[in-house]
Amino acid sequence: MIEKISAQNGRVVVRYDGRLLASAFDPEAEARAWVARRKIFLDQVKTVFVLGAGSGYHIAELARQTQARIVAVEYSTELANAVTQIHGFQPPKVRFEVLTKLAQLRASDVVRDGVRNSFVALKHAPSAACHAEFYAECERQFLARDWGSLNWQWQLKGHGSLDKEMKIGTEGDPALTIYDLDRTELSQNSEDRERMIIKALRELVK
Repeated sequence: MIEKISAQNGRVVVRYDGRLLASAFDPEAEARAWVARRKIFLDQVKTVFVLGAGSGYHIAELARQTQARIVAVEYSTELANAVTQIHGFQPPKVRFEVLTKLAQLRASDVVRDGVRNSFVALKHAPSAACHAEFYAECERQFLARDWGSLNWQWQLKGHGSLDKEMKIGTEGDPALTIYDLDRTELSQNSEDRERMIIKALRELVK
């Protein structure tokens, strides 16, 4: 259930299933602080994935502080519509992807396009708490912390399945580990370096 209430500073904030999704005092100041803690990433990526619409103030602040495209992944259609009405978000700068399953995230053209290029995924904790399991799955997918998500991202970048990649080294060599990544500095070809890094990560997540 969606409720719209007035914060102490007069701004409209959303209560979703009894949970307040922004500060009841100053949601804009809260959003500025949220973005400030993550600003280091904003000038380095083409797409910012936001996990959770909240009351939209963190998204509005992101839109002011980055040139990157913003894709808000939201579980609730009702919440996404309410936040859009409050802030008047317009594509292509801000786009909402309403998804309820990890398979939908992987299949989304907007998500796949963002992952192919440089991106960062930022979780909005109050929103994520409303559907904790779903957002935890999304976060793992973007972080590529398991074999399936790592392989998915690798293939989206135009490479073959990691299942078909050969390990670095010869038969009998120990598996490549994170401690071997300094070897990648010897590679002048960025694609070769990326391939070595991914292969090392492969050994860690198997």
